[in-house]
Amino acid sequence: MFAMTERLAMTERELGIIVRLQVQRDPLKAKGEGYDPAAILLAEEASLSAGGMVGRHDEAWVVDAHHPAHPRARGGGRRALSIGFTGHYELMAERFGELEIGCGGENIIVDTPGRLTADDLTGEVVIHTADGEVVLHGARVAAPCAEFTSWIKGLDEVVSKRDQADDVAFLDDGMRGFILAVDHLTDAVTLRVGDRVSVRFP
Repeated sequence: MFAMTERLAMTERELGIIVRLQVQRDPLKAKGEGYDPAAILLAEEASLSAGGMVGRHDEAWVVDAHHPAHPRARGGGRRALSIGFTGHYELMAERFGELEIGCGGENIIVDTPGRLTADDLTGEVVIHTADGEVVLHGARVAAPCAEFTSWIKGLDEVVSKRDQADDVAFLDDGMRGFILAVDHLTDAVTLRVGDRVSVRFP
């Protein structure tokens, strides 16, 4: 009898291609004060490492606000990379009105229709780059905050999550995006618009 040493077969689901890469030049929200997407910068390409993402914008490299190298680093390294989907923006626009894709500040936007939940990203999120595969783990929900929820509704002030519970619930479970772990990466990798993204699971 042979020992079972080979890796179990994995099922792969295509999600789509990257249509937008972006970094936050500065934090987008001030707790209790509001949300402002003006600091989001479109990146022509990005460098991803264990610290997070750095994007090339107008021939300069800009460190994302969640990267530990940023002077006002946010999140303590717990959300170094985030991903969102075009289908989620379509659903948000149906509920809240017209909005720009990427206004939630996710680093990577993938052209995927419909809605994805945390269950859909269980396994390995794989980015197929020109230099090879980047395998990311541990997708978890980016919880919606009162500031973003109030902003997307066009409110003039920040309303507590308790007082807009239905809208917060709508933005939860991944609608607002997901956070991916990158601390296992040993080398920096280059991401580009057009790179294919998939999920592998047993």
